[in-house]
Amino acid sequence: MLDWLWHLSFNGAAVVFLVLNIFIFFGALFSGVIFDRCLSRDEHKPRPRITSAEIILSASTVCINAAITAIGWLLWKAGYIRLDTEASLGIVVRDTLVLLLLMDLMLYILHRIAHLPVFYRIAHYKHHEYRQVRVVTLFVMHPLEAVGFGSLWVALLCCFTFSVESVIIFLNLNLWFGILAHTGHRVFPPVVVRLLNRLYIASPDFHKEHHNDEAVNMGFYTLIWDRLFDTHRRT
Repeated sequence: MLDWLWHLSFNGAAVVFLVLNIFIFFGALFSGVIFDRCLSRDEHKPRPRITSAEIILSASTVCINAAITAIGWLLWKAGYIRLDTEASLGIVVRDTLVLLLLMDLMLYILHRIAHLPVFYRIAHYKHHEYRQVRVVTLFVMHPLEAVGFGSLWVALLCCFTFSVESVIIFLNLNLWFGILAHTGHRVFPPVVVRLLNRLYIASPDFHKEHHNDEAVNMGFYTLIWDRLFDTHRRT
């Protein structure tokens, strides 16, 4: 797979990454439909239709994600991003945990900055305009915010060498954390949520609470930074 990506032309790689991100977007929307059908408590209150503004912002995010992936591909080709292709299982586990913790810290910091009044008015308010959270909300953000969050990921890969497997695992976990956090439903029973809280893992309810009160629960994958910096609200 890596060898195939290496020998692609830039135009070919750009098309591949755009198609991949479109597939991810529609796959996420499809999973949202499944969650709605399985978890909806009130069949008489259908979800509101996706607005044209949400479609435009989502399309923008998909295109920006594809462009950032293409930039990452160029940096990999140029040797700025290095990937370990012969990592043992232990190294894969270590790299995945490091990726999750470092990205969680970086995203937490950027999220706190995004909520400062000056930056909130410029970009982040778009994500919070849609109070009734659903999976499409994951992609509804200002283009500047999409660039900022995506660039963090590329910057981290430029600073450290991670195993290919850990990168793939992280990308999948990142997507599912985002989907589950934006279903708009209580995905797990209370006993599971309590277990996740004890393990310092962010449950879907954790991020849902952030959409109810924007001053709390700024983390993405863990509760560590919110508890450390006193922005945590128990779910």
